[in-house]
Amino acid sequence: MYEFLYPVICYYYLALESSAINRVSMSDNRNEFHIAPMQCYTNAPLRKLCHILSPSSVQWTEMEKVDDLYPKKEQYPDDYLVGALEKRLGSSDIYDEESRLVLQLGSNDPERIEVCVENILKHYNFREINVNCGCPSIESGGAATYGASLMKDASLTGQLVSSIEKALSGSKCLDFRDAPKISVKCRIAVFDHLDNMRPLHDGDYGFLMNYIRTIRDAGAQHVVLHARPAILSGLSPVKNRKNDVVTLNYSFVERIASEFPDLKVTLNGGIKSFSQLKSLQKRSSSTKISSFMAGRWILRRPLDLMGIEQMMKDQNEYFPIEEGFRQETYRNCAKNAIEEYTNYAIEMARLIKDRKSFTIAELCLPLYLIAEQLRDDYNCESGDENAAIDDGGGAIEAKVDGDEEEPLLNYESVESIYDTMQNSVKQIEACAKGSGGKNSKKKSRARINESSSPNFKRLTSSFTSIVGTKVANKWKRNRSEL
Repeated sequence: MYEFLYPVICYYYLALESSAINRVSMSDNRNEFHIAPMQCYTNAPLRKLCHILSPSSVQWTEMEKVDDLYPKKEQYPDDYLVGALEKRLGSSDIYDEESRLVLQLGSNDPERIEVCVENILKHYNFREINVNCGCPSIESGGAATYGASLMKDASLTGQLVSSIEKALSGSKCLDFRDAPKISVKCRIAVFDHLDNMRPLHDGDYGFLMNYIRTIRDAGAQHVVLHARPAILSGLSPVKNRKNDVVTLNYSFVERIASEFPDLKVTLNGGIKSFSQLKSLQKRSSSTKISSFMAGRWILRRPLDLMGIEQMMKDQNEYFPIEEGFRQETYRNCAKNAIEEYTNYAIEMARLIKDRKSFTIAELCLPLYLIAEQLRDDYNCESGDENAAIDDGGGAIEAKVDGDEEEPLLNYESVESIYDTMQNSVKQIEACAKGSGGKNSKKKSRARINESSSPNFKRLTSSFTSIVGTKVANKWKRNRSEL
């Protein structure tokens, strides 16, 4: 007679268990999932939503350039670092220690990175300090002086790792048991130009093995391997992660994991579905892969984190097998997550005048990403299965055979969640007007559908009245490139 309470019980039980898992030693991480850092996306508001949806998933910052966080003191005031950290993480009094982040840094200067880490740890603690050796983007400073170009200099990368270790060991702000681990995120190979790219061979693997051995010996305990070569020039950052241009090679990652059993190895690259993640997860016991990372999948389909949370645990222990109960559980989890995030966004928006940490656009983007996922799923369920999908950016994305699977949420669940999304957008719009945001003086142009029939195109378009046409169009273009 109390069946209606079961989804609620499942939701809170999952949250409690996930909090406990976060406190487990890093050595017990066979089913760990990392949400990849993505430039222009991975800020505190998006991390908040991801943490609500999947408390056990490991969160990362964007790559932060050391020179941006901690410029030379003769040019900037002493408190510049604190302001830079607050802008990216929120003030230290609202920083969530329970979901400790991996801080990713970009630098090629061992002395500067040591001083930067020493001073950062006076204000914030992290799960890991990561050195970015995998980003090929010139725009983020990668191809020019660091990022993936560091793979060409194993010795310098080792010096960066050693400097971070020195900063950690010398910090008086940390308990030894609480000290961050040191990790490196890199590719499996690096080529200077697209014209130099060729099929990988054993010589390339030997190069990678030497690189990994160097950073391990310098003090790194964890390596995240993006299973593609990096192309430093002649290829855009988007195409650097497209499989039809730069081919995935999981075997290199699996061999590294087997040959370095004392090193935690996370596989990154090309993971974009439950079936693919499940297949890799099953193989991990024999391949020695410790954990998995995905980024674009989460941005295109943030609500799939509910399913990932389930997959990282024993499926039957947390959710009943029956489809009806499973859908009701996911539906309630999604609604609760949207409502919780909306309350957070409104609270943060009210602080904009004082702290200026997050803009209205930054707070709205996670909800926009949810709305676009729901729109995709609704169109898929209600229309032709083989039809192309309007991605909301004016581009038409054709479905690829073998690259689709049943959505996490069925048609009825998506319809039910639509009402929650409508209410959230209305609340955010009302808050934006009252906070003195960019469009607060404009007359509301929101066109949220009030009828019983969901209109997700209109729902996603309603964000324009809150953030402005320029920002909304940028969101659409960026999503079309994911």
